[in-house]
Amino acid sequence: MTLEATPLKPADSTTARVSEVLLAFAGAEKPLGITDIARATGLSKAVVHRIVQELCNSSFVWQNPETRKYQPGISAFALSDAANQSSQFRRIGLELLADLAEHTGETATLSGRIGHRRIYIGQVESSQLVRISVQVGSALPLTIGASGAAILAFLPPNEIEATLNSPVRPGDWAEAAPPEVLRERLRIVAEQGYARSEGERIADATSFAAPARNRFGEVIGCVSVAALASRLTPERERDLAAQVVKTADELSARMAAQR
Repeated sequence: MTLEATPLKPADSTTARVSEVLLAFAGAEKPLGITDIARATGLSKAVVHRIVQELCNSSFVWQNPETRKYQPGISAFALSDAANQSSQFRRIGLELLADLAEHTGETATLSGRIGHRRIYIGQVESSQLVRISVQVGSALPLTIGASGAAILAFLPPNEIEATLNSPVRPGDWAEAAPPEVLRERLRIVAEQGYARSEGERIADATSFAAPARNRFGEVIGCVSVAALASRLTPERERDLAAQVVKTADELSARMAAQR
């Protein structure tokens, strides 16, 4: 970062000022002092000092006790890692979805977990005239559909229970089964390594989904494939399930290699 660049116009809100201070560290090749940050942001030293102290308290910024200079802290690195993992997850996932859709001839989707819900973050549609399609960006509870079950079944027990006991929001596409029914379903999913649903959200649609993990082994989403039930035979169902698991495992392996 060139600290001698033209100072930015002072931010008008507290949130904007905090953002400007954090962004001052982006690309910085060495720790920064209050004067450096003030020069880069156009804010007064008094304002910068106050913001930096708050950021230090929340570990977004760390001060070297010897040089008194500042650099990104643990919280900032955690956010950076999360953003990088999410970006890589979608990029790598879409590459693998293309192969999955081509191999199976059916629609392949990628979902990411957000708390008790999941969101469709990618899709490669089947090339067949009649096919299943989802709305990328839409979110559903983990208690609904094969994709939800594929994520939920592999979470820690306390997170599973918290999800089972969380209310389903009005307007969700389907109604979740009772907790006792879901617990048995999740037990089966955990044993076989993938989830299957039939007509749960979309009539005549059968879906298979398997969990995908980050480099820490945590389930962060899933891969799924959806086909018309009328096109399936027991042998084809086994093949689709196997291909979904294979793709999810490959995605997890590639995520494990990311740093």
